[in-house]
Order: sequence, then C-alpha cells, then structure tokens
Amino acid sequence: MQITDVQITRVQLDKIKAIASITLDDALIINGIKVIEGPEGLAVEMPRRKPFTEGIRYTAHPTNKEAWEYVTQTVIKAFRKMEYIEV
Repeated sequence: MQITDVQITRVQLDKIKAIASITLDDALIINGIKVIEGPEGLAVEMPRRKPFTEGIRYTAHPTNKEAWEYVTQTVIKAFRKMEYIEV
C-alpha cells in the first residue's frame, strides 16, 4: 500500500485542525481523516460514524501498527508542510 496523494483542508473546530483525504495506490480515496491537537501534539483520527446501535464505528482504518504509523506520519507531514507554506 502506498499513499500517492494527500489533500489537506484547514479547519478551526475546537481541537480539529484539518480534514485530510488520502489516495491509496492511485486507486482508492479515503475522505474525512481528521488532524487533531491532542495532549501529546498532533494526531490523526480516521473517519467514523455513529451506527444505529451504541458506540462508534470507523468507516476506514489501518489494520496493523505499521500501516497506522504510515498513514499518521504521512498526513501530519502534509499538514505541517501546508502550515509552513502558509506562514
């Protein structure tokens, strides 16, 4: 799996700093990834929805630690690059 594109849209909604979309292998787009300011710095939250039953269900998410770290690092790097360019 390779992230071939990252699109970042800046927002200011409490702790949410941006919404990202990633393209995987030029074939699949995942929208609604949040860049949030957490207690330990920037973090990524995958898209989710509230099902008819209790709890929260992620609509797309990495299935292992390596993929999670890859997505997180790539999205945060793109966000920081966007911040640097805007300054």
